Amino acid sequence: MTVAHRFGTPIALSVGLGAALLAAILPARAAPRAVETQVAESVRRILRLSTGRVETVPLEDYVAAVLPAEIGGRAPAAALEAQAVAARSYAVARKSRHADREADLCDGVHCQVFAGLSRATDATRRAAGATRGLVLVQGGRVIAAPFHAVCGGRTARPATVWDDEETPDLVPVEDDACLGSPGARWTFFLPRGQLPSLVARLGFPEARFLEVWAHGDDARVSALRLAAPGGRSLVVRAFDVRARASEIWGWSSLRSTDFEIEERPAGYVFAGRGTGHGAGLCQAGAIARARRGESREAILAHYYRGVATVPLDSVGPPR
Repeated sequence: MTVAHRFGTPIALSVGLGAALLAAILPARAAPRAVETQVAESVRRILRLSTGRVETVPLEDYVAAVLPAEIGGRAPAAALEAQAVAARSYAVARKSRHADREADLCDGVHCQVFAGLSRATDATRRAAGATRGLVLVQGGRVIAAPFHAVCGGRTARPATVWDDEETPDLVPVEDDACLGSPGARWTFFLPRGQLPSLVARLGFPEARFLEVWAHGDDARVSALRLAAPGGRSLVVRAFDVRARASEIWGWSSLRSTDFEIEERPAGYVFAGRGTGHGAGLCQAGAIARARRGESREAILAHYYRGVATVPLDSVGPPR
């Protein structure tokens, strides 16, 4: 989810959070029957850019269709349910993200991957149903719950990835569950002759050298320094370096910002951990935890510490 923006079919939400949010967070529980009608009437408007048609999609059907593309329809039930809660929370919190297109979410990795209602499976429908209406709340607000492919042993603090006010404050956690997964460890070689392509996209084409400059409190690289002849230099965000590298060489070049750099005569070797931005739920870790018997609640509690799982209708009525 962290590669450069790819705008596809925008998905508009009709769910609102309401003006009054709970000051005290309720413990996780099933959605009360009295508000089932409100949940059932929550819909999404999907604008098909190729045809201009607008389709109305129920929230729970949307969640069920997102799961196969984001975590895979064959993931264990507890992992699918944890992903369903995260995906539902993200969809609600990011309402109006694409308001300029009369939509809220696009169908690509910029938001959540949505390939149509036909992608839902029996397993993903069960996961959506088992978590019907449940969302993640912090400080009285539904959070845009982040998730990623593989953390590589430790998750990232969201503020090191995004700097908008909707970014939740999640504590980085150690996580050994995903260490045997593909993408947990990786290397990328950047030939010295290809460095100009990267630094040009970072706004400093004169640069001929790069190095790690700073780390965040999550131990991931937060900034790199680009240096040019004559002593000139520019410090850039590691997230931006990764995004520009993905544009040039694909997402599998710099898979994350958790890496070390070794300079060699022929170029630079990046040795890294994890795939994706690293914040929030680690999908490979969630799958591994589910396979060893952990529940949906335990998985969510591990990756979203200090966050409560509550019914959407207890936070604010849909509109």
